[in-house]
Amino acid sequence: MNQKGVEKLGDKWLYLTMFVVAFALSSFLLPAILAKIVASIFNSATPGAYQLFYDDIRNNDMIDYASTTIDIMTIAQFAASAIVAVLIIVFLWRMLARDFKDFKKDLGYNILSIFLWFVVLFVLSTAVAIIFDMAGLKDTAENEVTVQRMLNSRFGFLMIISVLILAPFVEEMIYRKFLIGFFEKTLHIPLVISTVLAAVIFGLAHDTTIYVFQYLPLALAISMSYAYSKRNVWVSIGVHFLNNTLALILTFAGI
Repeated sequence: MNQKGVEKLGDKWLYLTMFVVAFALSSFLLPAILAKIVASIFNSATPGAYQLFYDDIRNNDMIDYASTTIDIMTIAQFAASAIVAVLIIVFLWRMLARDFKDFKKDLGYNILSIFLWFVVLFVLSTAVAIIFDMAGLKDTAENEVTVQRMLNSRFGFLMIISVLILAPFVEEMIYRKFLIGFFEKTLHIPLVISTVLAAVIFGLAHDTTIYVFQYLPLALAISMSYAYSKRNVWVSIGVHFLNNTLALILTFAGI
């Protein structure tokens, strides 16, 4: 399907189609397929690597994953995110260009908005962290453990690129541009409710335990930045980038 084919879908079905395809590819299809390919390559150099990877995934205990398994996951996740990012750019470049043109029209205002929403995000996240600490909840969300182990792997530089560039772009297109667009255009849900729903789904996509509340401040602040910027995805990408940059700095600083 080319650019014209995408446009023929119309707003009603475009956002739903893009959300389903991008979410499926980035969340499980591509990572699973690419992980097996990478594991096979590793196995040719280190016999037994594929079986080790398979056993780790089957046991599903991230803390006990072998370093080789983490390396495989890191490469696969990076490649999957990169492929999805390229596909989004190829098929939706006009949408991205239109938002970027609007972003440049009010450049100063939009940059200020990015920093202000980041401050809101930081304050909300700090408040949640304090509440968790008071409640004696000191564990880390499983997704955070995964990211930290990938950052410390032999291929951690790929994870840095993913965290700083690929994740903000891909996730904002999926959970803001596509998902909120689907709620509004297809289901005719008001923007305010669509924003909250998208934030909740974003949080649940990262964690389904009590630690989902660690992601809600991020999700709500970014979703609101998207809504208040007249649905400009570059604003929410900017807020997401600042959040991930700070998280990366704190991780390497051991804080």
